[in-house]
Amino acid sequence: MKLKFIICFSVCCLFFLNLNCTSVQKYNSHIDSKIAISDLQKDIEYVEYKLNKLHPSLDLYISKENLSKKFDSLRASIVSPLTPNEFFFALSPVIASVRQGHMGIFPLNKKIEKKEIKALSKRGAHPLSLMVFRYQDDNLYLLKNYTKDTLIKKGSKIISIEGVEPKKLYTKYSKTYTSDGLNKTFFPYAFSSRLPTYLLLEKPIKDSVQVVFSYKDSIYKRTITRAGLKNKDSIEKETAKPIVVNLTHEEKKAKAIERKKIALRNKLFLYDKTTNEFTRNLTYVPSDSTIAVLKIKGFKHTRHKKAYDSIFNEIKSKGVKTLVLDLRYNGGGSLAEIHNLYSYLSSEPFVFIDTVRVTTRTAVATNKLRSFPKLALVVFSPVVLPFLVKNILAVKKDQHGNFYLKSKEEKVTEPKSNRFDGRLYVITNGGSFSASCILSSNLKNANRALFVGEETGGAYNGTVAGTMPLLKLPNSKLLFRIGLQDIKPVNKTSEFGRGIFPDIPIIPSIDQIIENNDPELDWIINDAKKK
Repeated sequence: MKLKFIICFSVCCLFFLNLNCTSVQKYNSHIDSKIAISDLQKDIEYVEYKLNKLHPSLDLYISKENLSKKFDSLRASIVSPLTPNEFFFALSPVIASVRQGHMGIFPLNKKIEKKEIKALSKRGAHPLSLMVFRYQDDNLYLLKNYTKDTLIKKGSKIISIEGVEPKKLYTKYSKTYTSDGLNKTFFPYAFSSRLPTYLLLEKPIKDSVQVVFSYKDSIYKRTITRAGLKNKDSIEKETAKPIVVNLTHEEKKAKAIERKKIALRNKLFLYDKTTNEFTRNLTYVPSDSTIAVLKIKGFKHTRHKKAYDSIFNEIKSKGVKTLVLDLRYNGGGSLAEIHNLYSYLSSEPFVFIDTVRVTTRTAVATNKLRSFPKLALVVFSPVVLPFLVKNILAVKKDQHGNFYLKSKEEKVTEPKSNRFDGRLYVITNGGSFSASCILSSNLKNANRALFVGEETGGAYNGTVAGTMPLLKLPNSKLLFRIGLQDIKPVNKTSEFGRGIFPDIPIIPSIDQIIENNDPELDWIINDAKKK
């Protein structure tokens, strides 16, 4: 009996392994194959149809007539078969012309088999994922280095990666995406964060990548390996053997309590072991503990209620008079989280957003389930059906025939009892996008904060995001992401299509960034001390 089971199990494993290999080979072969003109035309029709059917604010920045003309021009330009990624470069600028930053077409990267994925993961993280870049003044700089190669100098200018020059990459790929609206500050920040993806399209990289750097007029080359590997000539840090200390029972108990506190803090503030940084981080100005800095790198939704309650209890207990909310490089995230955070910053009842507009009664409900396998939907139908009904019933129709999605963020909300009532400053830059802009818009509308830094990458008057299904084009198999919910702050600005402008514009030079100087925060500290 056992032998039969083992044989059957082995046959099944071999079948699925072979299926996976065949699937990967077929997928990779498709990437290199030319698609017939007629099939490309069908994909264009598919995208245009989905845009008109699902996008709730399609003509905000471009008229439907002009968009239709762009699609017609695209159709006329397809005069020969194209590979999927060649088609991506033709189609993506048309999608970008809608000027909705959450929406976009994604190119196809070649897949590798599960066995190879497992082997690569054992060798560590991808080399480029361990570096933070900044594209500024037509140059690419290394801001942070989390690799094991300690010879790489922070602040180095990147001349080339695997022979590819950053400026050429920027020129090529900046046409394929957009910000929300008409501002330009978002583009270099988005390029910097997406650089590893773009490079993988140009030069498939596995274990290592060769980079040519420039530092203080000298050029040097490094081969950067995965996190688990080390270069022979990189500087090894000496690690001393831990000294064994015999602790008393009480000391062990105290240590255990301290470990639990650290573990809880790491969960609440979202600690990243690779970077040794928190997504939510509360610090104090060394020279003046009444000035606190709350830096939030993204609104991840995870444990935000407990996290912010803990943060603002601490702020209250320490008698903080000035709070700096640092939203630089914050690409957004959860609407529920920013709504919750705002309730700690407002001194009076508020309505956070307008009623969310959608195009149909069922669009949001059905597209939330699009990524689930069909078999799973059938198996879990007792759970899925009530979910669908609930989401469909949340959509209402007004007297003009428009559909709106009801949400708690549009209702009157009371501020928290442990809210912060002191002076508030907000720092933004072009990397501040999406949810961080909805939060900033509300703070700006209420005259609650003084803004310092750079115009945000996201728009002042809202964004189309929320539910964002990935649709697969029928023939090219490119993935098409589209936002379904038009989310806007209650009060708008007359500055059409632009982001939140700072009251005090400060854009640090690349030298200041490299030297860890922070002119925005320095200005705030000096200003706060004058009050």
